[in-house]
Amino acid sequence: MLALFGQGLMQAATPLNIMYIAFGVIWGIIGGAIPGISASVAMSLLLPLTFGMDPAHSLPMLAAVYVGAEYGGSIPAILIKTPGTGAAAATVLDGYEMQRKGLGGKALCISLYAGVLGGLVSVVILVFSTLPLARFALKFGPSQYFWMAMMGLSIVGAVSGKDPMKGIISAAFGLFLAIIGMDKFTSTQRFTFGVFRLSEGLDLIPVLVGLFALSEVFRQIFSGEIFNVIKDRIKMTYPSKKELAGVTPIVLACGAMGSVVGALPGAGATIASWIGYSETKMFCKNNETFGTGDIRGVAAPESANNAVPAGGLIPLLALGIPGSNSTAILMVGFSLAGISCGPMLFINQPAVPYGLMASMFVAQIVLLFVGLMMLRPCVYITSIKKIYLTSAIMLFAFIGAFSTTNDIYSVILVLVFGLIGFVMKELGFAPAATVLGFVLGELVEGNLRRTMQMSRGSMDIFFAGGLNKFFIALTVLGVLFPYISKRISSRRKAAA
Repeated sequence: MLALFGQGLMQAATPLNIMYIAFGVIWGIIGGAIPGISASVAMSLLLPLTFGMDPAHSLPMLAAVYVGAEYGGSIPAILIKTPGTGAAAATVLDGYEMQRKGLGGKALCISLYAGVLGGLVSVVILVFSTLPLARFALKFGPSQYFWMAMMGLSIVGAVSGKDPMKGIISAAFGLFLAIIGMDKFTSTQRFTFGVFRLSEGLDLIPVLVGLFALSEVFRQIFSGEIFNVIKDRIKMTYPSKKELAGVTPIVLACGAMGSVVGALPGAGATIASWIGYSETKMFCKNNETFGTGDIRGVAAPESANNAVPAGGLIPLLALGIPGSNSTAILMVGFSLAGISCGPMLFINQPAVPYGLMASMFVAQIVLLFVGLMMLRPCVYITSIKKIYLTSAIMLFAFIGAFSTTNDIYSVILVLVFGLIGFVMKELGFAPAATVLGFVLGELVEGNLRRTMQMSRGSMDIFFAGGLNKFFIALTVLGVLFPYISKRISSRRKAAA
């Protein structure tokens, strides 16, 4: 195993392979930074170029795009409150608050550090645990996926500010948005009100961009903040060694967790980032600062979502099962090269999977250098006059939304959800909780109904097995956490 991985590293470290990997990382960062151009879209755009290419070059390049895109989504999330990918939505909560305090450079550094280290942890887990983790992932049935999604929903109190009840209402609104469209089980229309386009359901990108980016633009316009003059040029700031050391245990833990979530077919980076954020807030001391610009709130989701690409290779390589759109495209890359994924790959062509693992390792190192070179130019973007920057954000948001469907429908959705997000903020509700409910809604409903069909209406199946009980315990803890945390903090203040 280690000998094959070592040979893969030697091959991946050749100048030609590094060039392909670097190109993939840069292309992925660009794709991840543009809303609507996700990792899967960026990979699919490069897929035609792989015809006739040596798989020793084409597969690492496609994998590097995946790695770069997961990091790229955090750049606009931190700088302009516009998540480039769904997985970067959790990064907005603390990343953008740091940017508002003039610490955008530090937030980007933390994001890069957490992403690279979390990715490296995931690659190590991939090398040593591919077959055992693949077998573990197969134990997840609909009931386990249901409780995992419920565990994610239980963190609404962690992202809803001072009023958990308004967070619950916001999440319920997100769940409602998730069921709009055609029922996948019965093919009946739900809450479409005769609008044909709504039968397809709501796309994630317009909802995400509207609730986060455009609502912030509206807030700045109506508050007059858009006309404020930036007196001092924003300086590049870096985290201290103490700060990096402080977030390292969080990064390692979330990297390992992201690997496991990535190995679960259908879970993905978005769920991993929210779980990473919520569990970190739940178990960290002095968690009152989360949501106000805490570097831990940037490190946790970024480590988790950047660990998913390597984790996603586990079911693909070991079982031949693509767990996401991105790994499905990578599987097409394997097919174009005449290689079949699955258990026999490790017997017939062991150099291929271990070579790809080594390329993922090298891609993380390349990401570190590319990310460091991009830090200063990215930070200086925020020094532009706000009236120009907000205009650019609006254009950016509309282009990203338009690219999802290539028509004006998505642009209208962005405007609608921008206004909804603005009103929610003014009334003290939590757009982040709405996004969380929307993202997890399909997973909750689909697996609830599948489980009920399997058990013929019996609820006992939801409470059977150790995995179910583990997720139930975490869900209950997540629901109670805001109230426990508030009580502990009030006691500390009283004692002081």
